[in-house]
Amino acid sequence: MTPLLPTKTRTVKETLLIVCEGDAEIAFVRFVKRTYADALGRAVQEHNAKGKGGKHVLETGLRRAKNNRAYDKVVLLLDTDQDWNDELRPRTRKSRVGKHPISVIEADPCLESWLLQILGAETEGDTRHVKQKFQAHTGVEAHEPEWMERLLSRDVLDKARAQVSQLADLMNHMGIAKP
Repeated sequence: MTPLLPTKTRTVKETLLIVCEGDAEIAFVRFVKRTYADALGRAVQEHNAKGKGGKHVLETGLRRAKNNRAYDKVVLLLDTDQDWNDELRPRTRKSRVGKHPISVIEADPCLESWLLQILGAETEGDTRHVKQKFQAHTGVEAHEPEWMERLLSRDVLDKARAQVSQLADLMNHMGIAKP
């Protein structure tokens, strides 16, 4: 008789869906996911809402959560500069995925503003000005991942986590423990 081998126990991770407004948000979420692959506390999936403003991101997130009830948590990553207002915030707070509320990480006015904060640069002005400043600082637009490989690292993100609340929220939702 052959001795029984110990069975491997599998741990089930909570699932997280991050609905991103556009290409830049998707690229950044994927970079963070890759950088902290060994430290993710949740199974993270990302979905691109392909722009159209905050309301569209909310509707896309609700639709995806309704059609696929496998997600334990849904996070919306959106800019506040287009189609996002004080009327939509309470609606979002009332929305649920199972028993969990939908969370929102707002980039005010746009993602590039808190990416510049991560890089230690000033971020004043409207969306157009912030995007121009970002491109001048990095040499490329935010959706092009090569700047992340060049300017970001795990150490940079760990240090910025204390100063940039949106980054801290994103990392907390992904289940990345503080160092």
